[in-house]
Amino acid sequence: MHSDVRTFRKVADRHLAETYERFPQDASALGLKQYDGDLGGNDPSTHLADIRQVMQTLTEVEAIPDDHFPADDWLDRRGFLAHLRTSLFFNGRERWRTNPQLHCDRAVDAIFLLVIRNARSLRKALPAIESRLAKLPRFLNEGAACVRSPVPLWVELAVKSCAGAETFLREIDLPLQAVSQDVARTGGLIRGAIRAFKKYAATIQKVQPGQPGSFALGRESFEYLLRERTGLDYSVPEIRGLGERLVARLSADLKKEAAKFGRKKAGEIIEEAAARWIPKTGSLLEEYQESTVRVRAQFEAADLVSFPKGEQCRVMAVPPFLRHQFPTAAYLQPPQYSRDQTGIFWVNDLSTTLSDPEERAAEVRQHYGLEFTCAHEAYPGHHLQFVIQNQHPSKLRRLFHHAIFYEGWTLWCEKMAVDQGVIDLPEARLIQLHDALWRAHRILIDCGLQEGSMSYQDACRQLEEGVHFTPARARGDVNWYTSSPTIPMSYLLGRLEVERLHTQLVGREGWSLRKFNDWMLSHGALPWSWIWQSRMRAGAS
Repeated sequence: MHSDVRTFRKVADRHLAETYERFPQDASALGLKQYDGDLGGNDPSTHLADIRQVMQTLTEVEAIPDDHFPADDWLDRRGFLAHLRTSLFFNGRERWRTNPQLHCDRAVDAIFLLVIRNARSLRKALPAIESRLAKLPRFLNEGAACVRSPVPLWVELAVKSCAGAETFLREIDLPLQAVSQDVARTGGLIRGAIRAFKKYAATIQKVQPGQPGSFALGRESFEYLLRERTGLDYSVPEIRGLGERLVARLSADLKKEAAKFGRKKAGEIIEEAAARWIPKTGSLLEEYQESTVRVRAQFEAADLVSFPKGEQCRVMAVPPFLRHQFPTAAYLQPPQYSRDQTGIFWVNDLSTTLSDPEERAAEVRQHYGLEFTCAHEAYPGHHLQFVIQNQHPSKLRRLFHHAIFYEGWTLWCEKMAVDQGVIDLPEARLIQLHDALWRAHRILIDCGLQEGSMSYQDACRQLEEGVHFTPARARGDVNWYTSSPTIPMSYLLGRLEVERLHTQLVGREGWSLRKFNDWMLSHGALPWSWIWQSRMRAGAS
């Protein structure tokens, strides 16, 4: 190993160790259980100290030449630089002051993640949960002291998140007391946490807000973030032009596919198919379990991707006390540094809470096309990708989470599932095209919101008119877009990058599809352009 590589690893290890001490809840989320009961500082001095540390580490890493870095080490360095630069980008813009939702979310996640990962063994996790509950009021008070000129929308969302946190805490109250040896103490900690969230919500609403559209980054900053998060050297007009072409193309493809079913619109065809659908197993959970096994088996039988030994994805019903905290389905990846690499694919069947037969049937219909969800969340989507990433010999590589990779990969999985006949619903291609069109509109909205050329209302209207979202669903999507620049556009842009690589490696160089998919997953969640650069550095083989 060259001395420059050793120096880089030493700098990276020191930075991570210092970060874990400052933010132990982040270390706990990675599977470092010695931090499970801790909750770090959240006052301005903590965030300013973090900025200074990131700046120092970035200066040191940038000073290490990369000419002696082998391809894999070069990827570690490039990914770590992006990690540092994006961290400095958001902290330097003081998102910890302008986005009060960050403090609320970090507080509830500190409890939520411990409960989720230990849902079947709450007694064992209770000391860590209680320790964090006791520290939570201090954490929120410090966060409230940070807030300055907050974005009005983010204040509104933070208040709703606080209300959701209260609901969550009330729902876990009885399950925690049931395994507690000191019921009064446990109940008191829950009540204290609830009061802390109420106080936080009341406090941030009294702070003088910033401008409504102050979430926008501006073109120059957005383009900088684009390069560091997606690896794409595009200007905003170039991205917008690509998005417009994709919307036009996918709209035409969707119309052509819908014509195969008569003169109805795509949405009407999908709704009617859902209305006719009845789970074969009779139970929605069992349907997800059966479909997950079947989709995995079909991908394996078709020899489309390798499956590592010992991997396991457990398809489980959301615990009753967490039902209202989940969408219809969700995936919880294994911690990066945990020996247990079992992923959890949660199914939230709200029909079991309803007594009216028609209401139950309507709720079940919301899950029509669940095979796509299985391919996206489990096999060979997020679960397989994260399990393989967590086996990477570089512990640093396990930390990288570039959406252009992991969401581009899942859309590629959905496309493969249709192209290879894994999903054989009559409306399969129609559903896939409709979802791709939605992701194309995201590209335009992401650019418009962050450049400042599109208002919040315009963004909602585009989803309502472009993909026929309800106003409530459109608002929910756009709320997320405002605080997650570059991620909404990464889904379809990521799949396009995969398709370009596929054309080169499978179409021109003759790779099998399995070799291609395995090669992609072997790198971890980094931008595709950097993965290609590393291949060029190593020399094509």
